[in-house]
Amino acid sequence: MANSEPDTGAEVQFRLLGPAEVQVAGRPPAALAPSVRPLLARLVLAAGRVVSADTLTDALWGEELPVDAANALQTRVSKLRRALGPAGDRLVTRAPGYLLAVPPEAVDIHRFERAVAGARAARDAGDPAGALRGYDEALGWWRGPALADAGDAEWAERERHRLEELRLGAVEDRLELLVEAGRPAEAVADLERLVAEHPLRERLSRLLMLALYRGGRQADALAVHRTVRRRLADELGIDPSPELQTLAEAILRQQVPGGPAAPEPVSRATGAAAPGPAGLPARLTSLVGRDDDLAMVLDQLRAARVVTLVGPGGVGKTTLALEAARHADPGEAVRFVRLAAVPAGADVAEAVAVQLGVPAAEAVAGHLAGARTLLVLDNCEHVVDGAATLVERLVQAGPGLRVLATSREALAVAGEVQVAVAPLPVPEAVRLFVDRARAVRPGFALDDDNAPAVEAVCRQLDGIPLAVELAAARVKALPPAEIAARLHDRFALLTGGPRTAEARHRTLRAVLDWSHELLPPAERTLLRRLAVFRGGWDLSAAEDVGGFGDLAPGDVLDLLLRLVDRSLVVPDPDTGRFRLLATVLEYAAARLADAGETGACRDRHLEHYTRLGERLGPLIRSTGGAWPRMREDADNLRAAVDRALELAPAELGPGLRLAGALMRYWNYGVRHEGVRAVTVLLGAGDVPPAARAGLLQGLGLLGVYYPTPESRAAARASLALFEQLGDAGNAAISRLVVAWEGVYGGDAGQYRELIQRSRGELGGAEDDYWLATAEYLEALLDLRTGDFAVAVRRWRQAETMFRDLGDAMMAEASLAHLGVALHGAGRTAEALDTLRASADECRRLHAPHGLAFALIHLAHARLDAGDDTVTALLAEADAVARQVHNPRCQAWAAWGRARIALGHGDAVTADRECRRALRLLDDREFPWALDKLRAFAAEAEAAQ
Repeated sequence: MANSEPDTGAEVQFRLLGPAEVQVAGRPPAALAPSVRPLLARLVLAAGRVVSADTLTDALWGEELPVDAANALQTRVSKLRRALGPAGDRLVTRAPGYLLAVPPEAVDIHRFERAVAGARAARDAGDPAGALRGYDEALGWWRGPALADAGDAEWAERERHRLEELRLGAVEDRLELLVEAGRPAEAVADLERLVAEHPLRERLSRLLMLALYRGGRQADALAVHRTVRRRLADELGIDPSPELQTLAEAILRQQVPGGPAAPEPVSRATGAAAPGPAGLPARLTSLVGRDDDLAMVLDQLRAARVVTLVGPGGVGKTTLALEAARHADPGEAVRFVRLAAVPAGADVAEAVAVQLGVPAAEAVAGHLAGARTLLVLDNCEHVVDGAATLVERLVQAGPGLRVLATSREALAVAGEVQVAVAPLPVPEAVRLFVDRARAVRPGFALDDDNAPAVEAVCRQLDGIPLAVELAAARVKALPPAEIAARLHDRFALLTGGPRTAEARHRTLRAVLDWSHELLPPAERTLLRRLAVFRGGWDLSAAEDVGGFGDLAPGDVLDLLLRLVDRSLVVPDPDTGRFRLLATVLEYAAARLADAGETGACRDRHLEHYTRLGERLGPLIRSTGGAWPRMREDADNLRAAVDRALELAPAELGPGLRLAGALMRYWNYGVRHEGVRAVTVLLGAGDVPPAARAGLLQGLGLLGVYYPTPESRAAARASLALFEQLGDAGNAAISRLVVAWEGVYGGDAGQYRELIQRSRGELGGAEDDYWLATAEYLEALLDLRTGDFAVAVRRWRQAETMFRDLGDAMMAEASLAHLGVALHGAGRTAEALDTLRASADECRRLHAPHGLAFALIHLAHARLDAGDDTVTALLAEADAVARQVHNPRCQAWAAWGRARIALGHGDAVTADRECRRALRLLDDREFPWALDKLRAFAAEAEAAQ
């Protein structure tokens, strides 16, 4: 009977890490029909718990429920029971649904997760051999893609993604153990493959660099860094993490422990309380993530007599200085002096004399001059002038004296070397969070549920150690997800530091208050006004936005550099840009609101970036630097748009002006942002007819590669409105926009007539671009109808026309489509060369839509040529397409994965990916391409 308690005597195993499989001890695996596998997967994921009938019907059919869903579910359950054979009695009917009555240990997913947790515990306990055995056991449970035949419902996709991330994390952990255990050669091959499959995953690149370097391949390790740096810049417009850059610098200088010609490794902190050299407080907590920084400080102390650790408040300067002092040379006396409690303007020499036990300030130099001594001066920023004078005098008087100072700005004395102490990279900040969380909740451990939230906390806090520690202390009462959600008010949340800490380190706000109070009024004013910037700014922007009222634009440069010196503004000397750490930005924004200047500064910010758009927008099509310059300020342009849309209900002018300035920028890169802005403006109020027509034309143009009913209607409405206004030139352009949508369907002859009519009405230098576009559209129609030979000629003509105009973006787009036409014409070798050239050009231009398109078609051309080693190429194209919201290229990536899967005999994955591709395209593709995809999808479905 289905309702009776099952016989649990016979051992049964359920396996979902690969094709679904059920095995009773002593029997071959049960044969499972494809229709029951999603049901089995959903029940196995809840092994030992009742799953309601509603949950199961939703999991199986989603919104497309059968007429009698309850009966259909019961039929499916009965079919599954029969398929399970002797294990069928484990599937129990129990209100309000069904229960798979097996312990978690009977499910391979549970065993995998338990093995991973055990391996990580062994690693944390200092048992690398045990950890390796645990990871090998965990990864041995995988027989293929997780939930391979569970269907493509959202719950299955979500669980697949979770399990794949956990598997990949375990693989990374295992490879890291091999590298750290002195076995890099065993890890290199796997790491090279994984880096190719996941080119944007920095941890893999870091491990490969370490493995290569420790295997004696320094040049290859540095080549990996160059590749990942170029890829991140080209596809995402970002730099590698500070951790990766620091590693590259250490490899270049051969200062990585364990590598060729490496210096003796610096001993790692153990975390136990131990007395240090004379005058140093005992270390009561572990030092996390500072090994490389410690090595750098010790190097500088060997080379210079005055070293100052500079950085923002809470970044860990004091902790690092104390650890460096604990590694002082044998025979060198160490003296530690805290200056935090010394009032501003006090006699620093006198304060130092008191702490050293010297009878008078005048005797300090003599006291320190007689032996080799390291003097650590902590927290000099508020007495920096007096500290600088004292240090210079002491160093001159005592040739055996070295000084290690901490300050938020340099002492600026002769011979001083500054070491900037940066926030922790996210992985190290996560380690610190976990370490400090265990101090208040000993059982706390990182797992799949809380790891994303912990990482989000550390990222939002910029990896500033004090902020991370304060957040970790909240784990005693709040889960990490709640902490992450409340960081919008971080200054109210992050309080309650150690009672014995200095007052300015007990709360996050106190840290910033301390720095803020040290600033003169003009620097405070500029700091708060800088809070309106997003993602950085240059000097001219700071002068325009911050220089008003009691602060003249000419004053900004000097004040900005002073804020850099005080570690409140982060500079990028290579680009001339500046930024605020997120915590400083939030503090400054609150100060800006308190001063009542938020609205005025946001309006000035909007005006500055509107003028930037008006200046550079018309030059986007040229080969100059307009496009990279606007990309550099993408976050500020987005913030300006947000301000304009806020004003739009009452004042449309700023929004209309900004939209006009950014339309070409949006069209060449972030079309989805343009669609949002234009849609809001169209609905904001009484838009003048000419402006409305322009917005409608822009909305149609932004949608031509992936049209929606709204974009199609907008293009046609703009044409009608321009004709009504008697604007023949813009009417001709709107006619081309309407024709552009004909790529995917409709009467091709009618669209050609629209193009020809526009050709006759266009004239003047500005219209040369649109005449070239007309040739581009004719070529698209040839491609749509499968006239590949004709399309090849037209694409070459379009490319020539755009290059003559200096429009590298559209020339590159023509080149990519030429590759598609050559491929369709059977000229495979030429197609491959053309698509490779197009991809290279897109990378140079930072053209994300074009890059995704070129890479996708290059991958499919290689597949057609019999080369299925394109997994990394598809992954790269898919990542870029997701970044810029390009579902068409995402669909082609899914199709490519399906082709590879079916070629390897995995029909289930092929079918799932085909369904995804068809869903993403939604009939918006060349008809011949859709026909090929549908035929392939039918083949994949039949192969199951």
